Amino acid sequence: MRRYEMICIINPNLDAESLNEVVAKLSDIITKLKGFVIKINEWGKKKLAYEVKQFDKGHYILFDYYGNPDTVTTLERNLKLDERVLKYITVKIDDDVDPEELMREERKQEIVAEERHDQAIEEE
Repeated sequence: MRRYEMICIINPNLDAESLNEVVAKLSDIITKLKGFVIKINEWGKKKLAYEVKQFDKGHYILFDYYGNPDTVTTLERNLKLDERVLKYITVKIDDDVDPEELMREERKQEIVAEERHDQAIEEE
């Protein structure tokens, strides 16, 4: 399996429910094709460098996942057909990925982040 990152820019006029629907649809496509979503980061609304489909802002979402090349092809085909998606880009991060190792690393990072957060609260 390969590891990929994909950034999608979604229509900024969508409500939270529609935005979650787009994210859920993309996650489902990945899992149906025997891939696995490592994490999803919602960056929020940001100003675009130039207008895309007559929008000057967009809602940015980062998907970190692993799958095979067919997963990327199917995912990008669905993104092209979805009018709510303004732009997207997929980048291959690594060729050979052990999914269990990735999950362990992600859990470790989450634990470290929680500990830092707890320490910051205690210091206040």
